[in-house]
Amino acid sequence: MSDEEATDPSRASVLPSESAFGWWPSPWSASDVAAGKVSRSGLQSDGDAVYWSESRPGEGGRQVVVRSVPGAPVADVSPGAVSVRSRVHEYGGAAATMADGRLYFVDQGDQRWYRTTVGDGADLLPLTPEPPYGGPTVRYADGRVTRQGTWLVSVEERLADGAAEHRLVAVAVDGSQQVVSLVDGGDFVSSPRLSPDGQWLAWVTWDHPSMPWDSSEVRVARLHEADGTVGIGRPHRVAGGDGVAVGQPQWCRDGSLLFVDDRSGWWLPYRLAPGNGRNVGTEVAGPLVDVEGEFHAPDWVLGQATMAELSDGSIACRMRRDGRDRLVHLQPGTDGPQAPHWLMTEIDQPCVTLSGVAASPAAAGTGRQRVCILGSTPTEAQGVFEISPGGRFPPQRLSAPPVVGLARADVSVARPFRVDTDHGPVPGLFFAPASATAEGPARARPPLVVFCHGGPTGAAESGFDPVVQFFTSRGLAVAAVDYRGSSGYGRSYRKRLDGEWGVADIDDCADVAVALDREGWVDGSRMAIRGGSAGGLTALGALIRSRRFAGAVAWYGVTDLEALATDTHDFESRYVDSLVGPWPEAAEQYRSRSPIHHADQVSGEVLLLQGADDPVVPAAQSERFAAELAAHRVPCRLIVFEGESHGFRRAATIEACLEAELSFYRSLFRTEGEDDAPATGG
Repeated sequence: MSDEEATDPSRASVLPSESAFGWWPSPWSASDVAAGKVSRSGLQSDGDAVYWSESRPGEGGRQVVVRSVPGAPVADVSPGAVSVRSRVHEYGGAAATMADGRLYFVDQGDQRWYRTTVGDGADLLPLTPEPPYGGPTVRYADGRVTRQGTWLVSVEERLADGAAEHRLVAVAVDGSQQVVSLVDGGDFVSSPRLSPDGQWLAWVTWDHPSMPWDSSEVRVARLHEADGTVGIGRPHRVAGGDGVAVGQPQWCRDGSLLFVDDRSGWWLPYRLAPGNGRNVGTEVAGPLVDVEGEFHAPDWVLGQATMAELSDGSIACRMRRDGRDRLVHLQPGTDGPQAPHWLMTEIDQPCVTLSGVAASPAAAGTGRQRVCILGSTPTEAQGVFEISPGGRFPPQRLSAPPVVGLARADVSVARPFRVDTDHGPVPGLFFAPASATAEGPARARPPLVVFCHGGPTGAAESGFDPVVQFFTSRGLAVAAVDYRGSSGYGRSYRKRLDGEWGVADIDDCADVAVALDREGWVDGSRMAIRGGSAGGLTALGALIRSRRFAGAVAWYGVTDLEALATDTHDFESRYVDSLVGPWPEAAEQYRSRSPIHHADQVSGEVLLLQGADDPVVPAAQSERFAAELAAHRVPCRLIVFEGESHGFRRAATIEACLEAELSFYRSLFRTEGEDDAPATGG
């Protein structure tokens, strides 16, 4: 195992006291973590204003839209009683958009588009019809206002009688509730983007059984908007196809179309040249940079935006390489914008994990380009920062400061590693226990909790995560594993889980745990594993396929692959075809990899945390699995939370889950001599 970047937090000058691992006094209470689990997304600009959405765990998980303008305090701009959240594809995203000082948003309660003027709120106007009682469920997301300002082009999802339909529609913004179909072909559509001159519409489309990161296309059509009518011409495919995944179409001011494409094996930026006014361009330049890095991530949610055109036509964008995000600046070479390669330089900024990039026009008379990023630093969770591409001023935090102020010595900073296995190298991040006031017993090594990310196409994040710190600040080590199938390492690594889910991911996590023990980083006799959603399948499967772990924790975890294939929502309904095999032809593989059918082989204790209203992994899965474990006398605790869905959002739920999980680990890891540990460890 190679140690790629051993960066340890500085230690406090006061000599720490010895304390049992898992029982260190911590600055992070479960309630602090719950309050600090504010997720931010949807970073965008409108004029000189920057907007984003953020969750409020203390308000039941309500989502609000926030605005930052120069010279004024950051303020909420969505209506106070509303939660702005879309449920398209169940995972949502892109529930708000700004245009000319107006906010267009989807109300979580009824999933309709609304319009309001920022700073007013009295002119709240519903734009889409209320679905008829007993009729189809209709949802919207990912909207953009046309150049004439009369239509909002967006994704529409219509659910009825167990079937789902997706199309692009134009919604009248005058309140007439007129909805016009624009694109009604293909199983899925996303990312409708309008050219600056208002004449062209670009979007992404894909069909079952592919996911958007498997095979997808960028299409372009001429947009006709006149005399109160709207429509499009014949679509043209400009990128993507079988075995190629694309995303993030974005029109530039010169009429060119920027997008990402993994035809090279890596998600890299390409550029379609401007058309002649009546015809779309045909010449594609790129990749603009030839590197082994990723400029895109799997589109689990709508509205991914990690590239932004600057005032001079250059581009600021997120690039992930070796498990860490970088902000890079792409500038045309001497041969102009259509040159095959552009110049790339890294922009100094504080984040190691980035999920959004936005830019506003340079302020008149100042020449100052406003560039904002959404991300996490090694010591601070998700925030919005304004940065200077040229380094003329230091980064400025725009979002609210962290809930808990931490000493540097209380923070565990990610340490990248790579473990060599029989199946190739497996990367990940190690978080050592860290505390300003405590240290473990002499000559002892800390217990380990392996974190399995969801997806399973997700990735471990090197930025500050309050949940990770909740455990490391108490003396537990954490290893976040980028098992085969994880994103951020190119298409070939992402495809290495095909047909192997429930096998390869488990083996990789077990191999990492063994290697960390062998290297002396952790105590191999005290190891547990945890995961959420798809990561829950990995964690629970590890107690069946491996004997390395004393227990597993699953947050809304998959226990039955057959149920996932036959009883989940449309977006993922064919995903398992590639990960396990086509259903029902591969029924035996589904059964062999489902923990629910092997409760008698579970080798450790289990904690199941489940939302009662989960449409992705229904509560019935966890309930059946708990019953099977009880029948085989396997220690198991199931906690079901009413009103919670897939991904917990309420502060009280998150707090209860963390307290239950910490108690679970303390029971698992207790050794002789620790019987006198305090009942509460801070």
